[in-house]
Amino acid sequence: MLHLIKEIVGYNNFELVLLFNNNEIRKINFEPKLKEWTTSPQSKFGQLLNLDLFKTVKLDEEMETLIWENGIDLCPNVLYEMSEPIS
Repeated sequence: MLHLIKEIVGYNNFELVLLFNNNEIRKINFEPKLKEWTTSPQSKFGQLLNLDLFKTVKLDEEMETLIWENGIDLCPNVLYEMSEPIS
């Protein structure tokens, strides 16, 4: 199944709560992954460790995934796999 994001339900620091197209609400803590994905000082992932820039996250309603002002976007299926259900 292709998982798509329907809504950003909320956020707290580097954690986002998302509603997916299967009606699951799931959360993701991005901070550990952003640190893992930062391979150089110029890394766009590393830029997102700046909380002000991280908070620029928006839902791309056409692609049904997350996008940031610095050009980062992530596959919604990857985001689903990174997330955990909220009970």
